Amino acid sequence: MNTKGVFSILWNLSVLLLLVACSPSTGGGVGGSGIINRGAISDFGSIVVNGTDFDTSEATIILDGQNIGVGDAVVLANLDIGRVVTVIGTEGDDEETAIAARVFYSDEVSGPVISVTAIDSGTKELAVMGQTVVINALTQFKTIDFDTIAPNDVVEVSGYYDDVGTIWATFVDKIGEFTPGLVYEVKGFVQLLDPVQLTFLINGLLVDYSDPDVILPSEPLEDGLLVEAEGIVDHTGLNMFAQSISIENDIGEENADEVEVTGFVTAVESTDEFTVGTQDVVVEAGAIFVDGTQADIVLGVKLEAEGTLEDGILLAEEIEFWLPDQIELEGELTELISQYDFTVEDQAVATTDDTVYEDGGPDDLMVGINVEIKGRMQGDVLVADKVSFELEDD
Repeated sequence: MNTKGVFSILWNLSVLLLLVACSPSTGGGVGGSGIINRGAISDFGSIVVNGTDFDTSEATIILDGQNIGVGDAVVLANLDIGRVVTVIGTEGDDEETAIAARVFYSDEVSGPVISVTAIDSGTKELAVMGQTVVINALTQFKTIDFDTIAPNDVVEVSGYYDDVGTIWATFVDKIGEFTPGLVYEVKGFVQLLDPVQLTFLINGLLVDYSDPDVILPSEPLEDGLLVEAEGIVDHTGLNMFAQSISIENDIGEENADEVEVTGFVTAVESTDEFTVGTQDVVVEAGAIFVDGTQADIVLGVKLEAEGTLEDGILLAEEIEFWLPDQIELEGELTELISQYDFTVEDQAVATTDDTVYEDGGPDDLMVGINVEIKGRMQGDVLVADKVSFELEDD
């Protein structure tokens, strides 16, 4: 399988699993059993990722490779809805619950916004220290919002990379104002390494590691390595004079009973073999496809792959397709205005003639039933692409 392209080795599950192997605070690996789940946090209670509710009461929380504590209070104090995390744990009482042993988080970039470009009324493109970041209705904000984000804001970004290296932000937090000469950080893949000039690119950021005091990894740098670079950034925001560089791309886990990973397809060998982020995926015979078909597996499509991990390969048993700005809402229908307008929990929902229904139809909508809505936000209204009725077991 070809995973050697610049953007086919982007930050993903296998990257974060390095911490399992190398951090003395994380304990042992899953050893061929247990659950590995990577995706954006959608709720707390203790923590919900890709629809699975993980009990984090005894979980070790690891931020940027550092063990910061154990338990729910640490989760609530340091994590937010929208941050992309990797959770390692064991099964719970049913397929929708699990017990987390470790939760890993590391942002994609923390640095200055150089420019803001409006794509449409609900989408903007940010240039953040040489990285392209898309914000939209899916993005969760902290201490800033969609309308007020501006050049010179220093932001922390979490999200997913697509096949051309764009970060689709699921979380943005303003952490300061840009001051040239301060230390910022970025994760990305080494490109155009120049061992003579001692420079390389991370997308649009030039990293200069010629300072004799720079802290370098024990193994040599080379193109394609995922690194975290920290250093002083000049007034353009596009040149970093590195103080430390660490390699982040070893694989810590090879096997697990249940794996679920969300991201963009970054390389395609065939519709049977492809890569999500940097995680190689092989489609199992009889795999289930949700909201798409196997033919829809192409570069740049967003999907969620679920299966087992064997020898570092995700053997997918189910693949669900997502639009880049699509979200999911599950809950009780609490107010029915019409078959086209209703409320689920506290969220206003609207349907259209193109809305797809599963296990029911518009006439089955009524107060008190449980539904699952997959759609896109338009203002304060969730416009449903799909309505699924949550049927009770007989």
